[in-house]
Amino acid sequence: MSTARTIDLWTGLGFALLGLLGLFSATGGYVLGVISTTSAMAMTYLLTAAVLLYGYFSSDQTAHAVSAVLGLIYAALGIIGFFSASFLGLPTAGWNIVLNLIAAAVLVYDWLGTPRVTA
Repeated sequence: MSTARTIDLWTGLGFALLGLLGLFSATGGYVLGVISTTSAMAMTYLLTAAVLLYGYFSSDQTAHAVSAVLGLIYAALGIIGFFSASFLGLPTAGWNIVLNLIAAAVLVYDWLGTPRVTA
C-alpha cells in the first residue's frame, strides 16, 4: 500500500470522527470544546472523510488527486478564516483556521511529497 493511500485513510478517519462528533456530541456548538461547528460543517467533514476513504480504496493516482483537490480547498478555507468568521455557512474563524491549515498541509504533502506508485 502506498504512503498516499495510508495518509488518505488516517486523515479520512480523523475527519469522520470530527463529523460524527459534530453531529452527535457538539455541546454548545463546539467539538472537543474548542472547534466551533454547525451541522453543515459536520456534514462537510463527513463528505471529506468519504472522499478521502474513496481515495484510499481506489488507486494511488486517485489518492493523489483527492489529496490535491481537498488540500487546496482546506488551504482556501484556512486563509478565508483570517478575514471572515464564516464562509457559505461554515465556521472558519478561531481554531477552525488551525484545523483547516493542518489538514491542508497534510493533504498537500500527500499530493506533492509522497512517491507515486506505478504498478
